This record gives sequence, C-alpha cells and structure tokens, in this order.
Amino acid sequence: MANYLNKPSIFEIATAYEDGKNGEIKPKTNVVVNTIRKWYGKKSTVSTFIATAYNEQGEKIDSIKGYFLEPHVNYDSAKIANSDKAIMYGTYNIISKAEHEKRINKQRRNRGEKDVHLRFDWYVDNVPGRSGIAIHGGRNGDDTLGCLLPGDTLEYKENAQDYTIKNSTRKKDELFNFFKQYGRNGIKINIGFK
Repeated sequence: MANYLNKPSIFEIATAYEDGKNGEIKPKTNVVVNTIRKWYGKKSTVSTFIATAYNEQGEKIDSIKGYFLEPHVNYDSAKIANSDKAIMYGTYNIISKAEHEKRINKQRRNRGEKDVHLRFDWYVDNVPGRSGIAIHGGRNGDDTLGCLLPGDTLEYKENAQDYTIKNSTRKKDELFNFFKQYGRNGIKINIGFK
C-alpha cells in the first residue's frame, strides 16, 4: 500500500497565477485530504482524515483533522452502483457542486434530458462504478449510500456493534470553508486503509 502521508508530488503542487485586475502574482494553493480507514462496524466504516493546504512551493500552510463515516466496506461491491457500500480505496479529485452539475447537465442535454440540480456542495469525482458520491452531514451508516460524512467525535454503540459520528454539520462547514479558502488549484482525496 502507498504511503498517503507523504508530501504531495510536483503534479499536485500549485503554481502562481495572475490576478488579472492589477497583475499581482498570488499563490494558488492545493488541498490534499488523506484518510485512513481504521474502524469497521456492522453498517459503517470510519476513517481519520487530515486535510492539508500546500502553497506553490509545496510547503504546508494549514491543516484540519477529523473523522469520515462511510457505509460498511465490502470491496467486492465497492464498484457496483447503488451498492450502499463504501467506495473503493484510491485517489480521487473533489469537485464543487457547480463543476459537477455542469458536467452532468452537459451529458443530460446531449441525451435530450432536463438539467438536474444537485443538493450537496462537494463531490468525490470519477469513482469507479459509482456516481453522486458527496461529502455531507450525517450521523451513521444509514445516512449514507457511499458518501463521506465528516465529524469531530467518534462513538461506538456496543448494542448495535456500530459507529456514529458527532458534530457532523460543524465539521462539514469547517471542511467546506477550508476547501473554499485553499482549494483554488484543486482538491485531492487519498482513501487508504489500515
């Protein structure tokens, strides 16, 4: 398994850009979210995450930590649409709602279908065999069909043999603000396991 905690590759490191208004050179930043799946319940999988922002030289400039709760892992079903399982481990891009809608609606228009309006702000892009994998609030494995639910506290329910996540809305808002502040040159997520 790859070591997901290393400094990003040169490909992932942002470059400078011109503001356009007054010609100032400002740094573009890049966010890399590293997750490690560590706990497995009856209906859920929980990972720790650290989202790190890098400047144009590849130096760490900020980070936040938390947990992601996903549905139960079954790698035989991970690539099957509507499987209600955690997605396959790997590296993905995270894209905004606007970018995801634009892409989906272009395909729909080509087929003569009406546009759709998505409900969540950020999506995990190009997941093999899956679509609509979002990052959104929730508490347990019943609140997700493959999506990532952020939180800042983890709790194990002995009687249910399962995990719940706490303060999901607060952690989601913190993470989304981090994406908006630092993700101008792209956001990647590395989903790993222990």
